[in-house]
Amino acid sequence: MSPALRFWGSAAGACIAFTALTPLIIAWSPAEDRARIWLLTVFTAGVMMVLFGLAGLISGRRSVGMRDVIDAGGVGQALARAGQDRSESPAYTHNAAVWCVVTGALLIAAYFALWMALG
Repeated sequence: MSPALRFWGSAAGACIAFTALTPLIIAWSPAEDRARIWLLTVFTAGVMMVLFGLAGLISGRRSVGMRDVIDAGGVGQALARAGQDRSESPAYTHNAAVWCVVTGALLIAAYFALWMALG
């Protein structure tokens, strides 16, 4: 499976799973407006994912783990290697911040689709 397909598939899968499982938890609520609570939950989760991803994107540095530093022989070498290791696939496929932004955008799109369907 290509990294891009895995990236988009996991983002869409997380969006679908969250949107599908949220009503099960809300069903335990005694509230009358469960559909509106569902919409609010999906929208809020989408906005939070987008903001969390954007915060990761503006942090500026690509994260490297301790194992990466040890294998490379230093922090500078690990950062240089992190940018070169995955040249065969698009750079966004290995960035958790971009994944959060994409998943959040899909959740917001799901919110608007549900909003139009539910009236």
